[in-house]
Amino acid sequence: MAPTTHQVYLMTADLDASVEFYEQSLGLTCTDHGERSAAFDTGQCTLKVERDFDEETLAAFGMSPPGESRGDGVVVVLEVDDVDAVYETADEHDADTLIQPRDVDWGRRMFLVRDPDGYVLEVSQPIA
Repeated sequence: MAPTTHQVYLMTADLDASVEFYEQSLGLTCTDHGERSAAFDTGQCTLKVERDFDEETLAAFGMSPPGESRGDGVVVVLEVDDVDAVYETADEHDADTLIQPRDVDWGRRMFLVRDPDGYVLEVSQPIA
């Protein structure tokens, strides 16, 4: 069996703010919301946001706490049916958009938005 992406996992400093962002700004449906984490079914894999772990728990797994710029170098790509409609919703909710919708050379229409923890999301669709 070829490897598949089962889950994208992002640590968050504020779970409630993250859930609000992903539901209201991007239109994702929260499929599981607990005290420490929330999951969003994106069709191909689950996008999960979870409260930061304490240093002892992180150390047990050989991990370091996220730094102040936890989202640097990370881009999560969400494919949607209508980039412009999702952009309008994100804009209505004052999401931190980095670029407005545009067509790019590699055959997609996209915009970039930053979540409350600084993770960048590319919201895109193939150009027909």
